[in-house]
Amino acid sequence: MYESLSDGDNASLVDHVVDLLGSGRAGVITDVDGTISPIVALPEDARVEPAAHQALQTLMQHLTLVAVVSGRTATEARHMVGLDGLTYIGNHGFEVLRAGGPEVVPAALPWVRNLAAVLDSVQSEIQQPGVRIENKGATASLHYRLAPDPARTKHDLLEVLVQRAVPLGFQIEEGRMVINVLPPLGISKGSAVSWLVAEHRLDRVVYLGDDETDTHAFRALKVLRQSGEVRTLSIAVVDRETPLSVRQLADASLPSVHAVADLLCRVAELLEPEC
Repeated sequence: MYESLSDGDNASLVDHVVDLLGSGRAGVITDVDGTISPIVALPEDARVEPAAHQALQTLMQHLTLVAVVSGRTATEARHMVGLDGLTYIGNHGFEVLRAGGPEVVPAALPWVRNLAAVLDSVQSEIQQPGVRIENKGATASLHYRLAPDPARTKHDLLEVLVQRAVPLGFQIEEGRMVINVLPPLGISKGSAVSWLVAEHRLDRVVYLGDDETDTHAFRALKVLRQSGEVRTLSIAVVDRETPLSVRQLADASLPSVHAVADLLCRVAELLEPEC
C-alpha cells in the first residue's frame, strides 16, 4: 500500500496516479462526503474542497470519465460538486442523474413504500435526540452523529431495524455515524463502478473513498484488475473513524480530505498544467 503520513508526503502516489491516468481510456471516480468534502455534523452544511472542485474540472478536459458515486441522492451530489459534464451516481448506486433528472433503478421502485413504513416505525420508536432520518426514496440513511450517546443510539437504531427492516428483506449497512437501509438487489458503489467501466470502456481507473460503502467499489476494482483488462487503483481517506475493512481493501491511503484535494490538483497539473 502506498501511504501518505502527512498532507505533503504523497509524491510517490502522485507519480503512480499520473502514470496510470496518463494514457488509454482513463477515469477518476470519487465519493463525496469524507473524500472531497469534510465530514460535518449536519449533512446540509458539507462543502466540497475548492481545490478538489478545480482539479476535477481540469481532469474532465483530459480523461475519458470523471464521475461521482455518492450515498447522497444524485441531485444532491450534483449540487455539492457543482460541475456540469461529470457523471453523477447517487443513492449508493441506485440512482443516475440523466439529462432529464434523476433516474432510479427500476427494480428498486417496489421497495419505496415499505422503506417509508420502516422509517415511520423508527421515527415513532426512537426517542433519543440527535437522530436524523433521511429518506432518499430508494434507500435511507439514519444519522446519529449529534446524539448525546452515539453508541447507545446506534444500538437502539439497529435493534429497531432488525425488527422492522430485516424481516422485509432490507439490508443494513453501517457507515461513519450513519446506518444505511438498502433494498437487497445487489446494487452498490461496486456495481456502479463496474457499470461505469463497461459503459465508458475504461482500461484505467482511480477510485477515491473513505467509508464502508466504498469497500464495494474497492472490491469491484480488484476483480477488474485481476481480469487483466483494467488497471485500477483504490485510494482511501484514513482517519480515526475509518473502518478496518477500508484500510485493508484500499491500495493506497491519504490522511485527510485536504490531502485528497492536493493529490487531485497535483495530478491535474501534471496531466494538464492549468490547475
